[in-house]
Amino acid sequence: MNKKNWYKDRILWKLNQFGLVSIRKVECENSSSSKYYEKYIDSDDEILLLFSDRTDKQWTILTTKKIISYHDDDIYEINLDDIKKLLDIEKVGISTNELKYHCNILLVGNKKLPIWTPDSKSLFALMNILRMFPLKKNN
Repeated sequence: MNKKNWYKDRILWKLNQFGLVSIRKVECENSSSSKYYEKYIDSDDEILLLFSDRTDKQWTILTTKKIISYHDDDIYEINLDDIKKLLDIEKVGISTNELKYHCNILLVGNKKLPIWTPDSKSLFALMNILRMFPLKKNN
């Protein structure tokens, strides 16, 4: 099994654990945001998860190679292998007691790139998925 298919299988397995597989199919098929994010995806890459707000002014996609997020008029992307299990939650303005209910920005990688999610449930699911990476060393 090649790396892309292995990553895809592992991500879909995790998405299924969080009940996001059926959600991702509907959102990917019905999204009008595709015109915004198509230019960030390689031809041999595949979208596995899409989060988008109703206005398409904020979105995040998880592919077999990377995670890409658009919000606050900026694009943020990181290869899955570069995450190196470095994940945190943006806590600015949120009390510790309210964090699990009101967080929606995940900080990823050495540079702590802000990855948008629509709600805290989605953030924690995505965090658990991204915590797997990298899955294996590059050949």
